[in-house]
Amino acid sequence: AQKRLKRRKEKLVSGLRNAGIRCLESNAGLFCWVDLRHLLGSATFEAEKELWMKILCKVGLNISPGSSCHCCEPGWFRVCFANMSQDTLEVAMRRMKAFADSTISTSVLRGSIAKWEN
Repeated sequence: AQKRLKRRKEKLVSGLRNAGIRCLESNAGLFCWVDLRHLLGSATFEAEKELWMKILCKVGLNISPGSSCHCCEPGWFRVCFANMSQDTLEVAMRRMKAFADSTISTSVLRGSIAKWEN
């Protein structure tokens, strides 16, 4: 079981890295702390809740917003990998990459338009 969890964690971390998403370093556990601050509309817990709802409803992944775990900084999410099959984890990483890519593209475009208008 320990080797299986380690492989799953490595798969999660590498999949998220491929999507431009960082995780906190850890050497044990059933979940990872994932840094999605760069996907927030603003550095607030309200923006974290909005991002969580998008991930839940549009991406179809139920990850825990850091605020629900008493995290003091918005944008951190807890992702449990222990209860996912390898296939489910691969699907989740593809969805998360597509979401991150589209969110970053939209954010860059929004910033470019704002600069153009000013």
